[in-house]
Amino acid sequence: MDIVDLWTGRRASALRASLRMTNEAFAAHLGAAVRTVATWEAKPDMVLSAAMQEILDSALKGADEDVQRRFAMILNVSGSLDTEAARTAERTLHSTVRPAPEAAVEASQQNWRQVRQYLTEQGIDLAARTADLYDAELRVEHVPALSTPAWLPQRPVLLEDVKLRWNEASPQPRLTGSEAEARTALPLRAPGHAFTQYTSAIRYLRPPALFENRSSYRLLDVDWSNGKGAMTFGLSTFFNKLDIGEVLAHEAGAADVSGNLNWAHLPFRSLLGDLFDLSNRAVNPGISTLTIRRDMTTGDGSFFLLRRDPTQVTNGRHYSLLPAGEFQPASISPQSLLVDLDIWRNMVREYAEEMLGQPEHDGSGGTPVDYEVWPFYRDMTAARNAGTIRPYVLGVILDALSLNASIATATVIDDHIFDNLFRDRVATNPEGEVVSSIGNNKPIHGLTFDEETVTRLTTQEPLGQTSAACLTLAWKHRATILGAGSSTS
Repeated sequence: MDIVDLWTGRRASALRASLRMTNEAFAAHLGAAVRTVATWEAKPDMVLSAAMQEILDSALKGADEDVQRRFAMILNVSGSLDTEAARTAERTLHSTVRPAPEAAVEASQQNWRQVRQYLTEQGIDLAARTADLYDAELRVEHVPALSTPAWLPQRPVLLEDVKLRWNEASPQPRLTGSEAEARTALPLRAPGHAFTQYTSAIRYLRPPALFENRSSYRLLDVDWSNGKGAMTFGLSTFFNKLDIGEVLAHEAGAADVSGNLNWAHLPFRSLLGDLFDLSNRAVNPGISTLTIRRDMTTGDGSFFLLRRDPTQVTNGRHYSLLPAGEFQPASISPQSLLVDLDIWRNMVREYAEEMLGQPEHDGSGGTPVDYEVWPFYRDMTAARNAGTIRPYVLGVILDALSLNASIATATVIDDHIFDNLFRDRVATNPEGEVVSSIGNNKPIHGLTFDEETVTRLTTQEPLGQTSAACLTLAWKHRATILGAGSSTS
C-alpha cells in the first residue's frame, strides 16, 4: 500500500474516486460534511487538517486491495504521488534557468501514455461510470451499453431478412476529432506543435501490434420495420472511427483520474450532441457474435469468449465475444468493397481467423476472396442453408465510453456441425486467448449459456460493454434463437 505523507484536496478526491463514491457517500463514510468534500474538489492543493489526515489514513488503510490499487494508479496518472517529480517542479518554479521546450513535450507525452494505461486498466469500470452520464432509458437492459428503440428490433431478425444498401456518395461527418474541443486528448509532438489526430499519437507513442488504416463500412441508416431489417452503409476508414472514439475515451479517462467525470470536463463529448445522429461522426460498426453450440439432445447451449491482449489490439485486457471484429472489406482491392458488404461473409472470415487461426482473409491482402472456392466458407454456408447454422441480428449497440458501435448478432450451431467445423479450433489467436471456462467451471464445450453464467459475466467479469449487451439480448430472446426445446427457454 502507498503511504500518503500529506493529505491534500487532490489526494482526498483521488481516494473518493477510488472508492467509487459520490461526494455525499464519501462524506458519510468519513463523518465529514458534504461541503467539506466539495471544497477538496474545488481546492486540490489545500492541505487538510490534522484530524482529517488521520481519518483519511484510516480510510485508505481499511480499503480493499482493488481500491488501493486504483488509488495508486489515479495518483500516479495525476502526478500527485510522484514526490521526485514534485521536487523537480518546485526547483523549476524557483529556478532562474528556463527548462528546454522539449521538456514540455516529454511531459505531455508521458501524461498521455499514463491516461492510455489507465484506460487499459480501468476501461470497463470507467465505461460503466460514463454510461451514468446518459439517461437510464438508453441502457440495454441492465448493461451499461447504450442504444435506442430505433436501433433494436423487437425480436431477433434472421440474417437473411436484413438487407444491406450502399450509398456511393455518403456525406462527410460533422466531426473528425481535430476540433478544438479534442485538443486536451492530443499530446505535443514537438515544441509548439501537437498531434492533429489521435491515431497519429497512437502510431508514434504507443502502437499496438495490429494497427492499420483499412477501409471500413460506415453506418448511415438503420431500419427495423415489419419484422425485418435494412442498413445503409458508405465508405470510411478504421482511423476515422478511432479519431473520434479514442478521443472520447481519453477525455473521459483524464477527467476520471482527476475526479471530474462530469459534463463540464467533457467538451468533446458535449460537442457530439445526439449519440444516434449518424451524420455527426463516422460510425463504423464492428460485428459482435455470440456463437452458441446447441446440444441437440437437451436443446441447451454453450459458448466461448476471447480474452483480449492489450499489446496486440487497441483496446485490450477484457473479455469479448468470439468472434468479434470490424465490418471491413476482405482485401484492399476495390473489387472487395461491394462484394464484402455482407455481414455473413464478414462473420465467416472472423470465425476462420479467431477460432481456427487462419488469418488469410484479414483485410490486408490485395486479392479479393473467392468465396466459391474457399472450403470453410462453403461448408459454413451449406450448413446455414440446411438450417443447422442459424444467424440472427439483435440490433446496433454503442459502447458508452468510446461510443463505438457494434452490430450485435447471435449464431446458433447444432452440436455435430459445430464439432466438425471447429474440430481444429485454436487456444490463442493474434488478438488474445480463447476462453472456454470461468473460475472452477471446466466444461468441455465452452461456457454454459444459462442465467447464472450470463449474470456473472455481465455483472462481475470484465466483459466489454457491447459484448455484454449482445449476450444480454441473446439471453432475453433465448426462446427465439434456441427454440422451445431448450431447458433455458
